[in-house]
Amino acid sequence: MDSLNNSIVLMGCKHCGKTTHGKALASELGVNFFDTDQVMEEMLGKPVREFYKEKGVSAFMEAEEAACDKIIEENKDKKIVIATGGGICDNAPAITKLRVFQKFVFLKLSIEYTVARVSSGIKMLNPGQFQNAPAYILAENPKSMSQVNEILVRKYTERFAQYQAIADIIIDIKNTTIEENFKIIKEALL
Repeated sequence: MDSLNNSIVLMGCKHCGKTTHGKALASELGVNFFDTDQVMEEMLGKPVREFYKEKGVSAFMEAEEAACDKIIEENKDKKIVIATGGGICDNAPAITKLRVFQKFVFLKLSIEYTVARVSSGIKMLNPGQFQNAPAYILAENPKSMSQVNEILVRKYTERFAQYQAIADIIIDIKNTTIEENFKIIKEALL
């Protein structure tokens, strides 16, 4: 594809609402919606978290790039809305490929609320043993929820800088209702 097609690519940390708002935005625009993690799961036949745990970061990034290739190939002449995985900012080849879709939007929820949302889903079973923790947290062998939160703050501080560098539009969303945030997003994009 030689020209950009005015599609919207949503980026942001885990639990910022990329999929929820992406589906609503696609519906509002009358276009198709794709979630890169969901496309990966369909291609791999297993949950992305399980694949990451089994195969590691390098294989995960290759699968993420393949999912982006599939979305691009099947939609190069259509306007669409895409929600990306939270770590896509670390995958330069995937980002480069998605640039054909033109508009990169960073849904920016404060680090404080991002950490609270992500850590609320993590359960400490025993010191150093966690359930529902992202692999990048477990890789650092935290022993307490306090250490989990420290890792999250550091990781999201890094990712925020990456998203801001990549994004064409930054939308400050709030720790509020889905409806209120969607209103903020629509005002910024439509």
